[in-house]
Order: sequence, then structure tokens, then C-alpha cells
Amino acid sequence: MGLASDLYRGRNDFDFPRLWVRVGIVSTVLIIISLASMVTRGLNLSIDFEGGSVWEVPSATFTEAQARTALADFGDSAVERFQEATTTEGGRVIRVSGRVDNVAEGAKAADALAAASGLEKGEVKVNTVGPSWGSDITSQARLSLIVFMVLVAAYIAWRLETRMAIAAMVAVIHDIIITVGVYSVFQIEVTPATVISFLTILGFSLYDTIVVYDRVQENATRFGRSGQYTYTSIMRRSLNQVFMRSLNTTMVTIIPVISILVVGQIVFGQETLGDFSLALLIGLVSGTYSSLFVAPPVTAWLKEREPRWRQIRERLVAKGVDVSDTTWHVASAGAPAAATSGVPARPRRGATGTASRPTRSSTTAVEDRSTDPVSSTDPAEATVGDADAAPAPRNPYGSVPPRPRKTKKKR
Repeated sequence: MGLASDLYRGRNDFDFPRLWVRVGIVSTVLIIISLASMVTRGLNLSIDFEGGSVWEVPSATFTEAQARTALADFGDSAVERFQEATTTEGGRVIRVSGRVDNVAEGAKAADALAAASGLEKGEVKVNTVGPSWGSDITSQARLSLIVFMVLVAAYIAWRLETRMAIAAMVAVIHDIIITVGVYSVFQIEVTPATVISFLTILGFSLYDTIVVYDRVQENATRFGRSGQYTYTSIMRRSLNQVFMRSLNTTMVTIIPVISILVVGQIVFGQETLGDFSLALLIGLVSGTYSSLFVAPPVTAWLKEREPRWRQIRERLVAKGVDVSDTTWHVASAGAPAAATSGVPARPRRGATGTASRPTRSSTTAVEDRSTDPVSSTDPAEATVGDADAAPAPRNPYGSVPPRPRKTKKKR
């Protein structure tokens, strides 16, 4: 309950920069496996991409062995896939996928399957797709992906920063390679519904990344002026603040996707729903992963090389501050600040007590003040060094008092 309570109350402070190194190794291994599988094994493309025929046999007893026997005269590639599906009325339908020489041969194969299953001619439906149509889909999907990435990168660069746009595109490419790699390793069939799902999950991945970037910009504006925080420490704090939001959003999205996968494909045997939901499921997990462990470290690596943040880091190093320690002080409710962190929190302005301001030994050893104009008397904000000090008075004007009114001079 302690960890869950801290997560939902925003008191978590996970060391994301340290996790980036370990997770980066995992991502590198997954990318190498995915690329190697795509080169050696390729993708299991459906007939929509390579061309072929699909025969639907409405029979409760028809078997794969009977299908292979009936189509033996049409070549070895006549039966490449045998699937059982259930119609909305509860009937059993057999889908046989394969390749024949032409449309006429496909019609003859349908008649052979009807004879083998005890059906009349015409009761076995056949759908034949030429290879040229599949190549058109492939080229259009490739063009859509390129246009999508260019437009999104331009928007992020205009709305946020160019370095953030570069990191976001790196995360998108990471998601594409991992998702396609899963399909290649497990030889899952790639259909047009899968391609549509790819474009959908890329948008979701960028949504999570933009949420992180928005909070990073807010914190960089708020804390960057003090010159006491590196960009990495600000990124760590921002990720901790949006961590539960990203996790909850992903979980709420995954639940209906799993429902579609189970009900659509497993229960009713609808292959289109199954292909769409499976690609969504893989992409959602990969997108959330990249928004926390791919885009942020790339952004921090690029931003730390800017003159402004490089000077801040060099200044902190000259003062003897350990810039590798990105711990952000998060006070626990009901406990003094000195007990919750190795570095005490900064005392509040106007707090009573005789203790002096503590010396810093970390780049992020300050409290995360609330933006509420009427501040609460949090024990972590009391004067450090005096356990019995009276709480600070409530200030209705916030942390900075208003300017005094000018008095008119008497003539």
C-alpha cells in the first residue's frame, strides 16, 4: 500500500535516468532481434499483399485433410492456411487460403471443395486477389507513413522544440521496428487491418510523448531559471509527475482492445477484428514504453549539450555538486523533511525559527512547492533544524507578497 499510495498522491521519485541505461540495453537487443528476423525470415504477408485466393466452406465436418486432398491437383501452394471460424448465427465456416494460377482455376477449386464437403456448386465462396493490388496497398501504406512522420515532426518542432521532435521520431521508429519485429519473429500474418493499426498506435505513442514534453517544458521554465537543476533532473521529476497518468491511460485503452481480441477473434472467429486488435495491443505497450524510456533519454541527451544547460552543469560541478545525483526531494505526509531525504528541504519564506538555511549537496534538493495560493502547513515545509518550530502563517498572496502601496506626500 505504501508504493501505491505514493504513486496516486504524486510522491513517487523513481530514478528514471538510472533505468534508462538498463532499458536502453533491452531496447537495443530487441531492435537487433527484430531487424535480424525481418532480414532472415521476413513477414508473413496475407494474400492482400502477395495475391491468392480464399475459399469459404460452410461445413460442420470438413477437415484440413479433406481440403488438401480436394486441392491436390491445383499445386502444392493451393492450401497454405486452414482456419475455422464461427458466423454470427453460430454456424461453422472453414477458410482455406492458397494460390492458384488464375481466377478460372480458383473457381474450379471452389467446385472441388464443394464436392469434397458434400455441398452444391456455388455454396463455396471464393475471393481472389491479384499481386498488383497488394503492391499498391504496400506503396500507399509506405507513403502514408512517410507523410505522417514528416507532418508530426514539423508540428512538434513548431509547437515545442526541434530536439524534442527528433527524439519523438526516434521513439516512433523504435515502436515501428519492435512491432514489426514481433510479427516477424512469431510469423503473425500481416493484413491491411494490421497496417491501419500501425498508423493508429503511432498516434497514441506520440500522444504519451507530448504529455511528457508538455510537463518538461513547464518544469524547465519554472525551475531552470534558478540554475540549480540539470535538464536530466528536471526530466526525471517530470516523468514521475506524469507516470501514473500514462499508466492509467494505457490500462484504460488496453482493456477494451483485449476485449475485442478475445470476443472478436477467439469467440466469433472474426479475423479482421483479431488482426486489428492484436496490432493495437502490441503497439500500445510499445508506445507507452517508448514515451518513458526512449524519447526522454534522447531528449535529455540532446538538451544537455545546449550552451545554457551545459553551463549550468559546469557551474554545479565547479561548486562540488554531484550532478549524477538527480534525486528530487519529495516530502512524505506526516514526517519531517529531514527524515524523508538525505538532503533537507529549503525552508519556507517567513517561517519562524532560528535555524539557518542548510547547505546543498544535490542538484535537486528542494521541495516541490504547491501552486495553491493558500499554502498548507506541510511538515516538510517547516524550518529545518527546529522540530518544535511553529508552522508558517498562511499567506493569501502566495509565495511572493504584493508590493506596498505608495503613500502620497503631504504638501
